[in-house]
Amino acid sequence: MTPMFARIRWQLVAWTMLVVGLILIGLGVAVFVAMSRGLVDHVDRNLAARANEALTNPRAILAGQGDFEREGYRGGFFYLIVGAQGRILANPQRVEIEGARARRLVVSPGQPFVVEVDETPARLYAVPFRPSPPPDALSTGRGGLPGKPLSAPSGRRFPPAYEDAYLVVGQSLASEERAIGTLLLILGVGIVAGLAFSFGGAWFLAGRALVPIQEAFRTQREFVADASHELRTPLTVLQSVTDVLDRHRDEPLSANAELFDDARQEIARLRRLTTDLLTLARSDRGELELAVADVDLAALAQAVVRRARPMATERGVTLVESGPRDQCVVEADPDRIEQVLLILIDNALKYTPSGGTVTVAARRDDGAVAIDVTDTGPGIDPAHLARVFDRFYRADAARTRAEGGTGLGLAIAKSIVDAHSGQLTLANAPGAATGARATLRLPLGGRAPSLAARVRRLATGQRGPGG
Repeated sequence: MTPMFARIRWQLVAWTMLVVGLILIGLGVAVFVAMSRGLVDHVDRNLAARANEALTNPRAILAGQGDFEREGYRGGFFYLIVGAQGRILANPQRVEIEGARARRLVVSPGQPFVVEVDETPARLYAVPFRPSPPPDALSTGRGGLPGKPLSAPSGRRFPPAYEDAYLVVGQSLASEERAIGTLLLILGVGIVAGLAFSFGGAWFLAGRALVPIQEAFRTQREFVADASHELRTPLTVLQSVTDVLDRHRDEPLSANAELFDDARQEIARLRRLTTDLLTLARSDRGELELAVADVDLAALAQAVVRRARPMATERGVTLVESGPRDQCVVEADPDRIEQVLLILIDNALKYTPSGGTVTVAARRDDGAVAIDVTDTGPGIDPAHLARVFDRFYRADAARTRAEGGTGLGLAIAKSIVDAHSGQLTLANAPGAATGARATLRLPLGGRAPSLAARVRRLATGQRGPGG
């Protein structure tokens, strides 16, 4: 991996870790807040219930009788009766609380709050000391009415100081703090573990994600290098021609006719090369224009074979055509498909020796129309099969250049077929000792998607071959 891609990989991992870390921290905070509030709400409900229960039996609190004798700060709940000025009137569990803290107990009655008792935080709940009669008092007539001082069973009232007092119920928060501490530990370990797993996953996924990008970058660099090489060759020839012409300025033009012919050929080569590069660039940007129409692919193949037969005869190669006589209609750009067929036939003729045969056969194939271009040449080395559609790739570079090719024909054919959502394959001919077979396959009667090209439909309806 190059330093540039290594830096990109670390950046991807860093951003992933940042996003995952923020998500984990956010979830951790949400869980912590929810659990903490749940614990506090549970404590507050228990305090309110205890306060209401204690108001029905206030003297048991003062005397430390029954359940109140077993209650205590260390055991869970404790009870206080605090005067209006903050003076503690009753402290049956003998909890240690300073006067300054005691005065806070009557500041916000009905609102739970936290103070430190016996050097441990405790949750307290204060309500006005207005004892209610126990349930049996309502039927026997004992006790006072709600909101009025409750008389003792012997008929004696509580001391006057109790009239404006507050009943305070408290609970130690030690167990809740331990639970919250455990929760914090679990959340912390979970976040660290999550970040560790996220790092490993991000590192792996970033590496996987960069593989096609690295491959595309490598291909692009090779493409630029090959294009530069292909452009340099005719430019070098043109430079040589102009240098020679410059040295022979005084000679008549007829004396340098061959130089002018060489320059003309190299200019034509440059024109073909730039046209091919423009076609590939448009295909890469999804701007390859397709003027689609209903095309009889079998008839189109026959027309292309007729046009290419003189070229085959010049090379001493027999070019034959076979296929179904009925129509094989597909929706395609007839000019582009004709260009593909010419590329395939030209490629087959280049590698077929004199006396050989190139066969173009159309056939129906499972809801599609396929055209096979088969030659009797030497075939394709299996080592080259994976790259035959790469730009500027040549199995026999010297021979291709001698034939005037640019090494872009098959790449252009593949891009055109892909724009039609078809398939183009090239392999050695099955069942033959030599020869290669190129197969063009297009959907039968289907509309070509416009994902890889800009599509417009011809208004002339069905397009005939060569029309």
